[in-house]
Amino acid sequence: MESAIKHRWWIRIGSWRDFLCRCFFFCMPFTQALTFNVGFPLKFSELALILLGMLYILFNKRIPLTRPLIWVLGSLFTIVTVSVLYNLFRSFPYPLREFETRFGYAGDSISRYVYFVLALLAFFISTDAFFTHKQRYVRAWLAGAMVAASYSLYLTIFSALKGPVYLLPGMTHPPQTINGVIIRCGTFLEGNMMGLYLILSTAMSFYVRRFKTGFYLLLSSFTTFSTLTILSVFVFLLFYFQRTLFQKKYLSYIIPGFAALGIVIFFFTRTPLYKDYVYNKLFSDPQNVSTESGYSKADRLFSIRDAWHMGAANPLLGVGLANYARHYDQYMDTDGFDPAIVGLLIRKGSRVIPNNIYLEVWAESGAIAFCLFLLLLGLLLVYSLSDRSKALFPAILCLLICFTAYPSFIMIYLWSFMGLTAAEHIRTKQPQHPAQTIS
Repeated sequence: MESAIKHRWWIRIGSWRDFLCRCFFFCMPFTQALTFNVGFPLKFSELALILLGMLYILFNKRIPLTRPLIWVLGSLFTIVTVSVLYNLFRSFPYPLREFETRFGYAGDSISRYVYFVLALLAFFISTDAFFTHKQRYVRAWLAGAMVAASYSLYLTIFSALKGPVYLLPGMTHPPQTINGVIIRCGTFLEGNMMGLYLILSTAMSFYVRRFKTGFYLLLSSFTTFSTLTILSVFVFLLFYFQRTLFQKKYLSYIIPGFAALGIVIFFFTRTPLYKDYVYNKLFSDPQNVSTESGYSKADRLFSIRDAWHMGAANPLLGVGLANYARHYDQYMDTDGFDPAIVGLLIRKGSRVIPNNIYLEVWAESGAIAFCLFLLLLGLLLVYSLSDRSKALFPAILCLLICFTAYPSFIMIYLWSFMGLTAAEHIRTKQPQHPAQTIS
């Protein structure tokens, strides 16, 4: 009787749930713009997500998930929870770095854990939303993506031309730029975040056969000037169009096409843009740094090595969420880096991040969580093969590539997109799979 009453009320509030879901997907790219500062950027998408989560739990709503996903996500949640609790009360035989925090060191770790829970909640709710009303909520996602992409184009073009630039409320002043002039971050804090969001949004457009929208979003991703984003654009297009490109009727166009592409690449490699943002970022020598891009590469390598040593010294449960910076000094290794920039790489008194999702999980949550996270990504990569549109598999590949230079694994839109991949697999392969509850 109680379950029947809950079901009736669940149906009655359907219009409210639909409104919250649309708000969640539409507002997702506005992580800095149109937010309120309450010690941290309060986002409309997160408010909608929290309200949806409360409804799902209150009504004990069941969500279709495969057994491997249930096991992996449940295990990952358990390990991260134990890691956070253990490291809140753990003492270390060396001094920890001190820096400015939002809520204190313990408070920042707890708030990071809350965001991890919200990320899981976004995965569950997105899986259910895309499973039940795919077209409706993909359209809501794409509407937000188009607004964010258009605003990003405006910021980049007008800042490059030194025209009037109007920042939306909540955006960082000044926003992330190239050479202090061209704005590259769009509605996010960093260009890498914006770039990956636009690539995943492109995949969604192709997924529902909205190709004009997809190519517009793909073009907009170049406003981020992110090396990995640009690389991912070509990876996505190559894997998505591979069957078309290598059909017999198109073979006569392939050789001239690759020849033309080769010419374009040849001339591109002779430009300062290539030297500064591709060659120096990928191939510069960290022992002899003379450019900003070379420093960027050295900084990433320095942080990655630090994170690797940190995880290796704390293999079981890591050092706890948001605690990488506190242990940064203990695991520094300056060998192989230009002595002239070592002081800059140390960044004494600053809150540093690994800027690599794999190493972030490895250092802060330990080897078990790291293996579970890789298993989750592997499952989603396999599940994406079930997609008949062939857009999700290259998108997940791009996700894996961009994670090597990405600031955080708890970004909501990442988990929401992964929910789409799970939903598509369940729809095509296991339509009768028994529903599971998230409570």
